[in-house]
Amino acid sequence: MRILKVLLIGLLVGMVVCAALLPENAQKVQILDGIGKGIFATFGVMMLGYVIRLRRFLRQRNRVPLDFRPIRKPVVVDGSNVMHWGGDPSLNVLSKVLKELEIRGYDPLVYFDANVGYKLFDKHMCSADMADQLGLQTSQVVNAPSRTPADAILLERAMKDNLRVVTNDRFLDWKSQFPKVGERGFLVKGIWKEGNVILLGLGRGAGARNVRRSQGLSAGAEQRIAS
Repeated sequence: MRILKVLLIGLLVGMVVCAALLPENAQKVQILDGIGKGIFATFGVMMLGYVIRLRRFLRQRNRVPLDFRPIRKPVVVDGSNVMHWGGDPSLNVLSKVLKELEIRGYDPLVYFDANVGYKLFDKHMCSADMADQLGLQTSQVVNAPSRTPADAILLERAMKDNLRVVTNDRFLDWKSQFPKVGERGFLVKGIWKEGNVILLGLGRGAGARNVRRSQGLSAGAEQRIAS
């Protein structure tokens, strides 16, 4: 937009100079006509840019911010672990796990290692970028600083607020620093089976019911899987 402003001022100055200095002839008329068309075109492009800016402003003003929604029933999610439940890093797997948690009434607090963006999108992604990809509030996603494992950060949050952690990591290297890791029920494990999510220890959810129907598992068999 700044370039267009400079161009418009230059054209206006050029028109004034040409009008004052050039002799009255057909060439002067052509020059002034060309400058006038340039001014008109530049002004039109500037107005279009302002209209686009105004529409964006009004759209953002009318949008209800996600961060307005309070966190009612938080649960910590080891995002860098969960996204591997299906094998290779997958945003789809992680999104389905988060959806399953939300269905059960939980508000996930997702923690990632700093390299999550490169694993999923081949580029750096900050916490806000990951929150946008997952449809979460910015406050629900934390990317660990470079060269800092997310494990310590998420375990510290879970210990501080007495929250459970959704992960298949046993955190053996952190057990001495965070003894709660060894307590029954603190870690919520999961299974990714045929596109469905089974969260062990959070009760029966949609994923467990779908797998049970597809495989004909009895309720007793389902309990044995969870244990």
